[in-house]
This record gives sequence, C-alpha cells and structure tokens, in this order.
Amino acid sequence: MHTDPLKQLWNQPGNEADDSEASAALNAWRRHRQHAAQRQLSAFSAVQVMQLLFWLALSIYCGSVWWQQPPLAVMVSAVALHAYSVAVIIASAARLHLVGQLQPDQPVLQQSRQLARLRMQTAVGELLLGLPWCWLWLAVPVLIAWQAWGLDLSVFAARWLLVSLVAGTAMMIALLVLARRWLQRDPQSPRLQRAIDALSGRRLARAHTELAAVRDWNAG
Repeated sequence: MHTDPLKQLWNQPGNEADDSEASAALNAWRRHRQHAAQRQLSAFSAVQVMQLLFWLALSIYCGSVWWQQPPLAVMVSAVALHAYSVAVIIASAARLHLVGQLQPDQPVLQQSRQLARLRMQTAVGELLLGLPWCWLWLAVPVLIAWQAWGLDLSVFAARWLLVSLVAGTAMMIALLVLARRWLQRDPQSPRLQRAIDALSGRRLARAHTELAAVRDWNAG
C-alpha cells in the first residue's frame, strides 16, 4: 500500500465512517510494514544461526589440529583460525541477541533506534572480521596441505609465507586507518551510509526502509 493515496484518504475531510475507514487503512499499512521488517529480521537471524554453526564446527576442527602439537606453521594457522572462529561466533551471538530485543509491539521509534544500533554493530563487525583475511587466508593452504598430504608448507615455501604475511598485515593496517579516517571525516555522508548498507547486508537495509516509512509517517 503506497503512502500517497493513504495520506490523501487520511487528510481529506469526511464523516465518521470515512475517518474509520482511513484509520483502519492506516493500521493495516503499519502492520504490513512492521511485519515486513520482522520478516527481514527473521531471515537475517537465520543467516546468523547458519554462520554460527559453521564457525563452531570449524573452531572444533582447528582446536583438534593444534591440540596435537603439529609443526609450528600448522599450529599457528590452526590457532589463528580457531581464534577467528570464536570471534565470529561471539559476533553472531551478539547480533542474535540484538535481534531478539526488536519486538513488533515496541514503539516504532524505539525499534528504529535498536535497528540502527544493530546495523552499525553489524557493519563494524563485518569490517573488523573481514580485514584479518588480508593475511588469514594463508592458514587455509597450510591446513589443507597438512590435512590432505601431511605436508608442512613452511618447509617448502617459508619465504613466500613470510612475505605474504607481512604484506597482508601491512594492508590490513592501512585499510583500517583509512576506514577510521573516513568515518571521522564525514559520518553522515551518503557514501558512508551505502557502505553501512553493504556491510550490514540487504536484510537489515530492507528492515530499516520498512520501519523508516512508518517513522516518517508518524513524524509527518
């Protein structure tokens, strides 16, 4: 239901029956928007649960690898991926907790504020969780080689691993500094808002759009 015809129906003078019809249409429109937002949040929660389960399984695997005290490169790779998996699990659990606080019977303004907090935390979390892959990807071939063939890549490609690790760490630090400066320079810029939408995901962006329509109507 579009808002322009609804506003015309609401603002035009009429009798008590017309007012009742406009009120019913408005309530139906609000329920539709809020239910649409809840559907997007439910889909977002489902993704977080699947992500949590995947990284939980990976953390168990990595723990079983480094617990056996393999060669140093393999142990460091397993420990790094294990620590990363735990960080992702904590982030997903925190997001699910925030989603659980968003209830359709809450005031729209309160829902909007909580959703904005969830979107920002998700965007920042995805940025911080994505940056380590500048060097963390090295752990994948090291673990695959060890698991599949029992090979320690550090014996055959120690220089390549070291150079890649240093270069990846330098890139991660540079990207983090640039992101921080961008945020401090213009926190309300449209480009930054688009970046938040991209990092937090389309589900939260759509939920934000639905709740913003109801909030704007109430404000108008």
